[in-house]
Amino acid sequence: PMFAFADALLSADRRAETRTPGEIRQFVTFFLHEEEFGIPILQCREIVRVSTITRVPEAPPHVRGVVNLRGHIVPAVDARMRLGFESAPPTAKSRLLVVEVAGRLFALIVDRVARVFKVAASDIEPVTEGAALAGVTGLARAGEAVIHLIDADRVLRAGPAAEVPTTRGEQA
Repeated sequence: PMFAFADALLSADRRAETRTPGEIRQFVTFFLHEEEFGIPILQCREIVRVSTITRVPEAPPHVRGVVNLRGHIVPAVDARMRLGFESAPPTAKSRLLVVEVAGRLFALIVDRVARVFKVAASDIEPVTEGAALAGVTGLARAGEAVIHLIDADRVLRAGPAAEVPTTRGEQA
């Protein structure tokens, strides 16, 4: 426990060092259920409508299958499941948020894409260690809304199902 506390302090210091005064960061925001999330715009390659998803036998539950994006076969990942929500079928507003992680493309299935959001790095609030493990790197405010900032690399590399420690209140 003492080492975990020390590690948390060191990682908080490292996060603070990476923020330069006046630096503006940009995120593509999207919704899962009623919560807004943001992913760095530099990790996002494109946003496309949900097309035919081909199931892959024995794939992990969060991998819905693969999609064909102009001749490239890309894994389609259920972002709801990766971030601790119950899975739901895509709707007309659902989109594939194509992200690049470690030189590979992945399509995150999101409920809907909202906007491009700009925030000063100094206005990003740190998160708890549990949230950081689930891929949430910080929180930002847009008026009354709270945007959970995530790192696609952490979300996709996390264990079986990432858990964001917030009160979901979701039963469906």
